[in-house]
Amino acid sequence: MNNEVNRTKAASLNASTMVVTQMISLVLKFAVQTAFIHQLSQNYLGLNGLFSNVISFLSFADLGIGTAITVALYKPIADGDVGQLRALIQLYRKAYRVIIIVMCIVGIVVSPFIHFFIKGSVFSNFEIITWFLIYFISTIATYFSAYKRSFLMATQLGYLNTINDFVFKSIQQGLQLIAIAYFHSFVSFLLMQALAAVAGNWQLSHLANRRFPKIFTNQSGEQLVKVSSDVLKYVKKNIVGAISSKIGSIVVFGTDNLILSAFVGLTAVAKYSNYTLIIQSVNSLFAQVISSFVSSIGNLHATVSPKRQEEVLLRLLYLNTLINLFVSVGLSFALNIFIQIWAGKSYVLSSVTVVAIVINYSATQSRCVIQNFISGMGLYWSLRWKSLIEAVVNLIISLFFVLGLHLGILGVVLGTLGSTITVNLLWEPYIVYHDGLKLKMHKYLLKYALYELFIIVVIVLMMYVSQFVAGIGIFNLVFYTIFAEAFAFILFVLLTFRLPEFTYLVQLVGSLKAKIFKK
Repeated sequence: MNNEVNRTKAASLNASTMVVTQMISLVLKFAVQTAFIHQLSQNYLGLNGLFSNVISFLSFADLGIGTAITVALYKPIADGDVGQLRALIQLYRKAYRVIIIVMCIVGIVVSPFIHFFIKGSVFSNFEIITWFLIYFISTIATYFSAYKRSFLMATQLGYLNTINDFVFKSIQQGLQLIAIAYFHSFVSFLLMQALAAVAGNWQLSHLANRRFPKIFTNQSGEQLVKVSSDVLKYVKKNIVGAISSKIGSIVVFGTDNLILSAFVGLTAVAKYSNYTLIIQSVNSLFAQVISSFVSSIGNLHATVSPKRQEEVLLRLLYLNTLINLFVSVGLSFALNIFIQIWAGKSYVLSSVTVVAIVINYSATQSRCVIQNFISGMGLYWSLRWKSLIEAVVNLIISLFFVLGLHLGILGVVLGTLGSTITVNLLWEPYIVYHDGLKLKMHKYLLKYALYELFIIVVIVLMMYVSQFVAGIGIFNLVFYTIFAEAFAFILFVLLTFRLPEFTYLVQLVGSLKAKIFKK
């Protein structure tokens, strides 16, 4: 029971910290993006999006190794085995030294060839190389403290990392806003990002050292124990699975802007970047709530029965569906209207493309809980073929729609959506239920299918209705969006109020209310 309370408190603290900091960060992020849109050309915005995708490809050097090792930390943390923790941390640190070296070499080698991925570039090759290498520094900086960040996550102290990132991100975005609005300088924008990343990771490293000196500080005369053979075998097995998983995610989520830039142009990347920025920003406010439970899931898997784990999974699925519904309704109803008000008509995409983008978001978000259970249970070995097949399917479908049917942005969205539907929606739950819980998954699949079908119908309906209120101002948009959200939420509750997950959620809210107002 005590473990249950500790897990709930830790997850609640991590989730609440993430939500608050993300809300403030969202305002700053949109301020920077607004300045970017109105002070610099679409080509700069598209180039920034291209750099982001290229970096995601270069991060193949990590290949999920850190995540696989982190899973091995859960048990010694629960057991208080300091010796084994120090041994794992040393292994982790050595792995990341190699990763940093590989990343630096590959980044320098790739940089002269970035211009080949830009159709009709207006920038010189020297400018592109210089800007890319500055952008690259901010990524490399995160690897220096990666093992300490993961340890904080594993010990359910993720809120410390969240606060640290928030402080330095806020400073970064404030300086970037000045760089763009007053100096109209893209290179200054990139420099602020690199400097903030270096400073933030340096501070996080020192924070971890002070918090856990026995883990991260060498003790004089102490003989380090070796990682046990069973744990090492477990880590190696998970690394293989994590490698294939990371390759798959890189291809699926890292090719969109590359394909658009190479075959359509930077303008298409700029338009698509605005939509993805809004979706990722809004989603980050809520997705963190579910992802904050990963370390608790790891602890749960090690301490309670499979039936109890499934009960928690279904509760989180219901909570995630409420988040998914809330974001999907807002996006489908307000996204195009907001883009027109915020960025201008030249950045607006067709209704069909926006519906595909929102459904793609919903399908991805709906997998969040099951993916967190895969992470918390350390089932990366089971992912090895799934991720590779997903990557191949995504690439084939995307290229077919973009090159064969010339659908542009719609083509890359359909590529991602197609691979999600054909590969992930059954395979990922199968991994959790077959390899983790050892239970039948029919209960999960039925609830998942009904939840997601309801959301898709609402997305199409809201997109249709939004066309009749186009041209309204920002205040009317907020009013109508709130009305649409309330309608969808009430309808969903009426359809699901008899479920045990709804009853539990009501009881949980009631207990929190009682604690808040307790004298």
